[in-house]
Amino acid sequence: MKVPNEVIKMCKLQNIKTSGNAAGNAGFDLTGLPQPLLVNHGATIGCAERVELFWDIGRLNISRDGYSTWKSMCVNNAVPIPPVHVTQGDVLVLNVRNSLDVPTAVHAHGIYHNYTDYYDGAEMVTECGIPQGENFTYIIDTTNQVGDLWIHGHAHSQLTDGFRTPFIIHEKIKPSTYDEEKLLYFEDWNERAFKDMVAIDAKLKLADFPPSYRTMLINGVNANTSKSLHFEPRKRYRLRILSLTTSSWIKFRMPGHTMHVISKDGVEAVPMEVDGLDLGPGQRASII
Repeated sequence: MKVPNEVIKMCKLQNIKTSGNAAGNAGFDLTGLPQPLLVNHGATIGCAERVELFWDIGRLNISRDGYSTWKSMCVNNAVPIPPVHVTQGDVLVLNVRNSLDVPTAVHAHGIYHNYTDYYDGAEMVTECGIPQGENFTYIIDTTNQVGDLWIHGHAHSQLTDGFRTPFIIHEKIKPSTYDEEKLLYFEDWNERAFKDMVAIDAKLKLADFPPSYRTMLINGVNANTSKSLHFEPRKRYRLRILSLTTSSWIKFRMPGHTMHVISKDGVEAVPMEVDGLDLGPGQRASII
């Protein structure tokens, strides 16, 4: 379902009033915002929903790797940021409140944004950032896309400090080539914020190189505490693998198993048998 032009224009110009920080939808005044799109839940073709989220962007003093504690990026005063799931044709309405002391911006990595570049979220490229204490609403139409994407901050190295999460657009009709699906995503992590790492590297005259990362988070948490993925015999699984890293490469292998790549960076592919994956920063792949 395509968002009507008048709705897009209204949302583009809308500046949501707030009476405080948002937790869930607390503090947001939605008066005047477009009403939810009409949905026929009984249909399998042409069915669409309005998926509305409320994100209060801030920082939280927490240990995500189990070793170091510093002010990680957070949404609604919590980490990790929950993955976003929609179905093709849905309209994602992302209401953002900036509770940081610097501007922020939100980028849906992989969305084409044809004729809606003002929602692209690339600060000082397609738009200005969201000022401190202000709000902005992003409208993301998924009519023409499916696959494995991600959402991340696009200002002041906020991605590196943890402002990132998977964004999965599911097919309207589940493919018959697998029984279930699992999500697996990786983040590189260090013992201090990015700006502090850059300052240290500058003193060591390493400024020409990106800061190195000591640990890896799996599904948002320390790998030693992340939940195991369980697979049942004689079932076919789709495994969505996302590298939400800053500069680290992921080498993924399943000893004793081959896999078939069916999607790469949100684009369906002719199945290809491989014995492993090498994923650079921001790259994604779905395997069977």
